[in-house]
Order: sequence, then structure tokens, then C-alpha cells
Amino acid sequence: MQIPSWNSGAKGTAEVDVAFLGDRTLNRTLHAAVIMYEANKRTGTHSTLTRAFVARAKRPLFSQKGTGRARVRHPQVVQCRGGGTAKGPHPRDYSWRMPKKALRVALRAALASKFKDDEAIVADSVHSGKANTKVLGTFLKSLGALRSCLIVDATPSRELILSARNLPGVEVCAVRDLNAYVVLSHKTFLVTTQGMDALRKVHSDV
Repeated sequence: MQIPSWNSGAKGTAEVDVAFLGDRTLNRTLHAAVIMYEANKRTGTHSTLTRAFVARAKRPLFSQKGTGRARVRHPQVVQCRGGGTAKGPHPRDYSWRMPKKALRVALRAALASKFKDDEAIVADSVHSGKANTKVLGTFLKSLGALRSCLIVDATPSRELILSARNLPGVEVCAVRDLNAYVVLSHKTFLVTTQGMDALRKVHSDV
């Protein structure tokens, strides 16, 4: 497959074998993985007061009969302003997990979609030398990947991580830490040749 590349300081195209990612995109598994990662990010700290926890005087607001109005026992009931909430949300844990094999299938599907949609770039090197945000930003701008880019390497250097941390929309990730959600949350998938070799080594045996 021909994909954009960056080699020896020049833009071009390179032939990359992505057969190890498979020829099918399992959208159902990929969708389930994204929903799982989104659910696991929820804190679940929302809470409402039922009528039992509303601190108000329990004296009747008015006579139950003779006024022509509906009977109200005390102001904590849900139909009164400032009263409790009926069947409202309470703190809960939204997290759940998929099988590890399914998560690997979802990751492979996300990676395959990046290569098929021409949103992947292979570079021989991304950043070398001292940490410099301006240099990395100029490099990504030349590739058209400055606004939303995921930089993947086998073992990202400390200088690369420091250079990218102040660029909004840019994230550095090691191959071992990849998941389907982080791949899909960025427009451009920039991977080094070492990172590509690591991906092939990890997913060839699936």
C-alpha cells in the first residue's frame, strides 16, 4: 500500500505492507470498544436528593380539603418547588471491560482504517536532539498534521514527549500503550519506522 512518508527530510510516498492488520474492519467490535473507553472516562459523581434527604419543615402547606387544590402532605414531595427528585441519578460506576482479544481486534481495525483512509504517515524519524516545541510544530505543519496528530514510536524519547506536550491536539504514544480510542481520536496517525516494525511484531501473531 502506498502511503505518505517522510524520509531524510523530504516528503514522498512509501510502500508499506499492512496485511498484518487484516483485510476486514469489524465495525461492531470497534464501536463497542469506543463506547467502553468513553464509559470508563465517566466519573459517575452526579447525585440528586430524594424526598427523604430534603431539609424542609414537614408541616402541611395548606389544608388538604376545602381549597380545591390537590392534596400535598409536606413540601418535600416531588411536585413542590424545592422538593425532592423522583428517580433521579445517584453516584454509580459506569466502567466495564471487554475481553483482551476483542480489544486487540478493535485496535487492529482502528489502525487499518487510518491506512485505508490515507490518514497515516510513516517517517524515518520524527524528532531528534534537544526538546524543542517550535521545531516539532514546524515539522508537523509541513506534513499538515499540526492540529490533530498521534505520534507513535516503539519507545518515544523524553525529548519528543517534552516537545509535543505543549502542542494542542498532538499526543505521543508508545506502541505498547496504543488502543482503538486514542487512534481514532486524532486525525493523523504518524508512525516511525521503528514503531511500524513494533506494530508488525505485536499484531502479526493475532
